[in-house]
Amino acid sequence: MKLTVLGCGDAFGSGGRFNTSFHLESQHHQILVDCGASTLIRIKQLGLDVSAIDTIIITHFHGDHYGGIPFLVLSNQIEYERKIPLTIIGPKDIKSKVYELQEALYPGTSTILDHLDITFLEFRTEDWITHQDLELYAASVKHSPPSDPHGVKLKVDGEIFAFSGDTEWCDSLVDLADEADLFIIESNNLNEDTPGHLSHATIKKNLDKLKAKQIYLTHMGNEAFESHDLSLPKLADGMIIQF
Repeated sequence: MKLTVLGCGDAFGSGGRFNTSFHLESQHHQILVDCGASTLIRIKQLGLDVSAIDTIIITHFHGDHYGGIPFLVLSNQIEYERKIPLTIIGPKDIKSKVYELQEALYPGTSTILDHLDITFLEFRTEDWITHQDLELYAASVKHSPPSDPHGVKLKVDGEIFAFSGDTEWCDSLVDLADEADLFIIESNNLNEDTPGHLSHATIKKNLDKLKAKQIYLTHMGNEAFESHDLSLPKLADGMIIQF
């Protein structure tokens, strides 16, 4: 599987990095894991096909993780006249949240969602769901409760990709990392945890509990990103990882 990092930044765009969005390409799928507000810009900058994305997975309802959906909707309908089905998977009420966001950003355009062939699926927390040949596991994590935060683990073509979402340290991270070929974990801070976010120091202290084959840091503030004393590699916008 091929991962292209569309954006690995935090909500403030620290260091000029784009909002969180990961593009996964397998033999039969092109998938977005999170779709921050800057996602469409990055897709076009990197020359990817907007209309070829068949699945969008949203970890939680914050703008730097799902605020890009309305832009993709307009682009798919107006620029590309999308022909293939789209599946959007996320926390409870994902369908109503997407419709509300579409109306908030572009009033009167939520009817476009009715014309696109979209299937909405909700997470089954601490359990797997299967859609066609994709398998997805979601676990609740510790972030802003109104955003309904989750981490996810996705199995495609025998490979497992996992992402913590935004979170403090919790047992769900151990669960998500287990058996993952690639695990991406947020490290917003360097030395001290803050409400809803991890520090590199906490990850380092618990690293032996994370059994993924590869682990990368993401969603880093300036201090964490600029540090030269990290125990794990960090993502960068535009990075490509084959796994």
